[in-house]
Parts: sequence; structure tokens; C-alpha cells
Amino acid sequence: MMQTDRSIVSDDSSSKKMNNCSEKNPQPDSCWSWVVCVACSISNTIIVGIIISYGIIFPTLLEEFQEGKAITALVGSLAMVGLGIYSTLVAKVYNRWGPRITVTIGAFVCTSAILATSQCNSIYLLLLTYGVIFGFGSCFIFLPSFLVIPRYFIKRRSLAVGIITMGVGGSLLVTSPIIKALLDALGWRKMFMVLAGFVALTIPLVFTIQTLPPEVAEEQLDDDTAEGFFEGVRSVVRNQRFAIIFLSMNLFYIVIYIPSVHMVRYCEDLKISRSQASKLYLYSGLMSMVCRPLIGWLCDVKCIDAVYIYQLVAGIDGVATLLLPLARRYFHFVLYFIVYGLADGAVGCSSCIAILSCFTSKKRSLAFGLTCMVSASMAAAGPPLAGLLADEVGSYEPAFYMTGTVMLLAALVIFLIPLIRSSTQSREAVFEELIIAEKCTVV
Repeated sequence: MMQTDRSIVSDDSSSKKMNNCSEKNPQPDSCWSWVVCVACSISNTIIVGIIISYGIIFPTLLEEFQEGKAITALVGSLAMVGLGIYSTLVAKVYNRWGPRITVTIGAFVCTSAILATSQCNSIYLLLLTYGVIFGFGSCFIFLPSFLVIPRYFIKRRSLAVGIITMGVGGSLLVTSPIIKALLDALGWRKMFMVLAGFVALTIPLVFTIQTLPPEVAEEQLDDDTAEGFFEGVRSVVRNQRFAIIFLSMNLFYIVIYIPSVHMVRYCEDLKISRSQASKLYLYSGLMSMVCRPLIGWLCDVKCIDAVYIYQLVAGIDGVATLLLPLARRYFHFVLYFIVYGLADGAVGCSSCIAILSCFTSKKRSLAFGLTCMVSASMAAAGPPLAGLLADEVGSYEPAFYMTGTVMLLAALVIFLIPLIRSSTQSREAVFEELIIAEKCTVV
């Protein structure tokens, strides 16, 4: 009888273990949790890679439509903005209908938008189809990946975040050579048709996410209680440390995407082939991907303040960009893109942690949501402004001098922090909030 009981207990235990790896009833930190993590990382690699590889497509569209650098750059800027600016709406859809429906809506919108883009005969139609509609749909795919992870992980949450982060950082590394090869082999119209098929792959990937156990869902619902929006905004901007970081970040994000959007065209002006210039994005993507986990680890050390890491890398990026007009050889551009990729990863991670460390858990989501929405809007202005300046003076050099100067100004603003009384709260729960924070690394 005892032996029978033991076998029943053993059977029970092994069935629990099998359930732990089953997609039908996933548990936190289970085998299936890692499947979901990888699927989310692949989804983000696809959608982010298409958006931030726009600089490779930019010269082709410039030649096709002959509408000037400013309006052509605005197409890519609007798509980049879409990853962050619609976050509030996407969060509401996610909370009401869950990740499957949210991502499916996004995939349908993005696929339709890219197919429509392939048939456009005007740059103004591209502004609508690729810039606005595709940008809108991309947020429905991008944001749920980060919202899902805390429900599937408790003990290994930081590691899971690192994997998702590396997916975002490595998107340039993976997608830029694919887009370049498709562009050369098929032309831009057929390239967009193929990319629409890649976006559609996010639908089966999201179906790895299953119904969550009640206790995990309840934990997530508890995080949704917050003050009214306008009252909350007034509350967070009273935090002087946050206000300084917020100002600095928005200055930095106005200009951060100017080099990536305009670099291929600038290299062509210097007689560097489009094929060689496109390979520069590989160096940037690799450095960004490698840098993020390291910066996250450094920011977890108690004696290191994330805001000063952000200040240091923003300043280095500013100096490198000011020196960019002196570059004449391909090797110089490789060095610049290594620095640029390191800065992208370091700023994306450290600035997020710096913002979150200004508040207790109640206000963190609101403060970071506000930062993402405003910085996304600021990011839309930079590449078109640089394109307009380049059209007016006939050279990209003044645009790069402007970019480097604004980056340095953003770094200098941080020196105001020691002059104010810090209202920073304890940072012990910062990495649990990185799920929300990481979307800043693109927008």
C-alpha cells in the first residue's frame, strides 16, 4: 500500500514537472517561459530591425521620388516614433484583450501597411503607409513583448530581460544585411513585399503565449492602479532630479537618429559605395547588443549612479559626432559606428534606469510613459531637420556639427543634478521595472 502511495506521489510530481514545460498551463520560470522569451525576442528583432534599417533604404527612395532629404527622412522618423508614442493606447488594448489579439492586430496593420508601401507612387503616400500606419502597428507588436515577460518570470526575470534587450540591440546586426541583399536583388518594391511576410511571422510567435496562472495575472493588475494622468504628470515633474534627466534625454533624442538615417547617403557623397556604407550598421548593431547587458550589470552596483554613465556616453557620442566631418576613409566610419553602437546601448539602458530610480513604484510607470511619449516625438524631428539643413547648404557637415553640439549639451545638463536636493528613492527594485524601460532603446 505504501509503495502504491509512493508511486502515486511520484506520478503526481512528474506530471507537475511535465505541466511546468507545457504550453497549455505555463508557470513562471518554467521551460515554456523560455520559449516565450525567445519568441518575443525574435518578434522584436523583426519589427525593430525593419524600422531602424531605414537608413539603408533612404538613398533609394531619395533617388526614386526626388523630393529632398527632409521629407524622405521624415518617412523613417515617423515609423521610429510609432514604437513609443502609441504606448498608452496599446497598453489599454493589451490589458483588455491580452497579447495574442494585440500582436495579431499589429501584425495585420503592419503587413497591410508594408504591402501598400510597395505600391506607392508618391513620397507623401509613403508618409501615410510606412511612416504613420506601419509605425502605429509596430507598437502593437513591440510593447506586448516587454509586458509579457514579468508574468512568465520571477526568479530569472533579469536574465529574460537581458535576452529581450539583446534581441532589440541585435536587430540591426540581423536585419540590415538581409534588407540590403533584398534591395539589391529585388528592388525596393519587392523588398517591401518580402518584409511584409517577415512581419506576418510574428503571429505564430505570439501564439506561444498562453493563458497565465491567476496569481500572476492578479499581480499584474495590482500594478495598474495610478493617479489621474494630469495630476500624475504634475506630481512627477516636481521631482527636480527627474526634470533634469527628462530635459537631457529629450535633447539627446532629438538628434540621436540623425547619423543612422543619413549615413549611407553621406558616405556616397564621399565616394564610399552604398554596399560598404550599409555594412556599417553591422558594427553598430553588434556593439549595441553586447553593451546592454554590461551596462545593466554596472547599474546594479550600488556605488554606481546610472545617470553618470548616461552622461559619460552621451558626451563621448557628442565628441565623436563633432569629429565625424573630418572622417574621409572607410575605417574612420567603422570606428564612429562602433562608438555610436556602444552609445546607443549604454544610453538606452542607463537613461531608463536613471528615470526609474527617481521614483517609488507607484510613479515609475507614469514617469517613464511620459518620457517615452515625449522623447519619441522629439526623435521624429531630428532626421528631417538634418535633411532640410543638408538640402539648404548642400552638405551634411553642418548637420553633424549640430548633432554633436546638442549631444554635448544634453550631457552638460546633468551637471545640474548635484546642485539640487536629490529626491531619488531606493534603487533596489529597478531591474524589476526594466520591462517597461527597455522600449526607450529604439525610440
